[in-house]
Amino acid sequence: MIDVESLALPWARVVTLPMEAGIQGAFDRETSTIFLASNLSDMQRACVLAHEISHAKHRDHGCYGHRSPMERRADMDAARLLINPTEYATAELVCDNVVWLARELNG
Repeated sequence: MIDVESLALPWARVVTLPMEAGIQGAFDRETSTIFLASNLSDMQRACVLAHEISHAKHRDHGCYGHRSPMERRADMDAARLLINPTEYATAELVCDNVVWLARELNG
């Protein structure tokens, strides 16, 4: 799997700490810090960190709800960061079940 942690370094420092239930990550523009919840699995951590890296790159401010253009952009950026298009296309040839596809990509 890609080392997402090192990809964050040009944009922000990463801090892991206990967070309120339901909050997995956040970006603070004032301190250029990405905060990640300490209870995330390795896979969750990679996904949340990739999402927050997008916010850091774009210097986003505040939270505007999961349907905002800023959040959709962060989700798309995270997917581009985490999913290799060639590997995805190859895995899609092997299976069409979304669970098996995820397992195939996760290796």
